[in-house]
Amino acid sequence: MNFSDMHIHLQDYKQNSATQVVEEALSAGVRCLVCVSSTESDWPRVRELAEKYPQTVTPAFGLHPWYAAAAAAGWPERLRALLMAVPAAMVGECGLDGIKGIGETERQVFKAQVLLAGELQRPLIIHAVKAVTAMEEFWPLLPARFVVHSFNGRAEHLRPILLRGGYVSLSASILKNREAEKIVRLIPENRLLLETDGPYQAPVRGEEQKPVFLPVLLAQTAAWRQMEPARLAERIWANSEEFIHGGKQ
Repeated sequence: MNFSDMHIHLQDYKQNSATQVVEEALSAGVRCLVCVSSTESDWPRVRELAEKYPQTVTPAFGLHPWYAAAAAAGWPERLRALLMAVPAAMVGECGLDGIKGIGETERQVFKAQVLLAGELQRPLIIHAVKAVTAMEEFWPLLPARFVVHSFNGRAEHLRPILLRGGYVSLSASILKNREAEKIVRLIPENRLLLETDGPYQAPVRGEEQKPVFLPVLLAQTAAWRQMEPARLAERIWANSEEFIHGGKQ
């Protein structure tokens, strides 16, 4: 079985080196790693990792909502230039987070990235936490390919994502959701993705999450959907290829 880790922060590992994480991932059948940035200071390292592992690591450049207020002047122009220089790159992670607070700065920083993704026709990686109401103004603006990463809301929160043809990516956090089985069964087969959000969201507190966890997540997801794991893995792999490449291999 082949796996894609659709959201990982290789640049943030402390207990394990990025090289070790990538090598272990490949040995476990994880052939694709979407390495996602959170701040502008991440961008050079994420680009470096993508250039080091061009067949495995796909970069994503953006500004996480937690750090929107600290964004340095001129960041949109620098982000545009970087995306133009790296045609395979996605935009993200970006979005809104109601736990940390959603102000005008967060909205404007998110909007700029949404519009840039649309203009350049790049996939968009969205962080949306306790932001159901705040997201309403953005749904009509989203590009053709977008994913809400590490979805862990209520089943009803899937509706606006799916209405607009968005993808839903699940991490280990879904395993603790009281509506997990209902959520997993509601996601259309062709819109389901898996991720680790490594090194974060490890099942064991204090440990770093790694891509080798994906077969475990797949097994539980397949059980909830009452599918053979191999068939679901094949479908999710195809979804990841479609999301990343837009059907152009």
